[in-house]
Amino acid sequence: MSKIKLFCGLALLSIFIGCGSTSNVAPEWVTNPESLYSPKDYLWAVGSGGDKKASENDALSLLAQSVQQNVVATTEARKTLDGNEEAGYNIDYDYTGQVMVASNIKDIPGVTFPKAWIAGNGTVYTLALLNRQEAGRFYRQKISDLTAVVNSEIIFAADNEGTFKAFAALQNATEAAWENQGYVDALAGIHPDMYRMVSLDYVSAQAVEVLAARQKEKILVAVSVAGDSNERIASILESSLRKLGLNAFEGNEEAAAYLLHGNVVMEALDHDNKYEYVRFVIDIDLIEKETGKTLFPYSKNGREAHVTYEEAKQRAYRTMEDILEDEFVPQFVDFMRSSTD
Repeated sequence: MSKIKLFCGLALLSIFIGCGSTSNVAPEWVTNPESLYSPKDYLWAVGSGGDKKASENDALSLLAQSVQQNVVATTEARKTLDGNEEAGYNIDYDYTGQVMVASNIKDIPGVTFPKAWIAGNGTVYTLALLNRQEAGRFYRQKISDLTAVVNSEIIFAADNEGTFKAFAALQNATEAAWENQGYVDALAGIHPDMYRMVSLDYVSAQAVEVLAARQKEKILVAVSVAGDSNERIASILESSLRKLGLNAFEGNEEAAAYLLHGNVVMEALDHDNKYEYVRFVIDIDLIEKETGKTLFPYSKNGREAHVTYEEAKQRAYRTMEDILEDEFVPQFVDFMRSSTD
């Protein structure tokens, strides 16, 4: 029996050691972490919970909040970034809108859980510790890598101005710039000195968005549609492209880098005693004028019916107009975003 008691006692002791020390008196790191860990070198948070995992998650959440507060404090003087007035944009960026969640905190290097303590009532306390220097170096490298990506895409766009591939490059640059802003914000909260050394050649993510929007305006698309009654389809296409920010117009193909050629075919079908039937076909091709290459083909067909052929034809046109707005435009937007060649 004594051996059994001894075994059980050792087992319980090993469990307590695994979770952390247990006592009725809280250790100093729970009440005053600064006495053990210099705030110059570390960020910390003490979490609590019913078990070790819960207390670690709580500590991570509190650590994330601490980083967020530091972001606001560090960037307060730079809350408003003034853009280049000659470029025509002025940027207001509210850093307090940036949120860094605990799941991101635990994925960066330098976060450890060096201390755990079990209170007399069973509550587990855990210390989350973030090494400022180690985490700062991690984010500096991330910022450097993404800045290189953004700059490369901007240079590519400048060399291919007025093209869909230039716009796609700036879309990629915008996404990378916004991701980079998250890293910049994190660095501001973790290592202010390193943050102050960061200089972005492209100024900000908003500035890159402005470049992307202006690039669309430089893309010239001439619209023409054969077999189009009263230029109804051509008008819809031109209006849709302009809403997307492109410089679209009918005619004057010499000035355009791209041609949007369409063709509408109406065909009378066999009718019955009650209805006249019309079959319609619409083909649209976006052509790169310089190469003659079709970049975006689109085709749709269907049929409509009415008591007269003319009314059936009008229905077919209304159906085509709806198709262009509901189907063609979203597909064209996807093309613009993914265009690379």
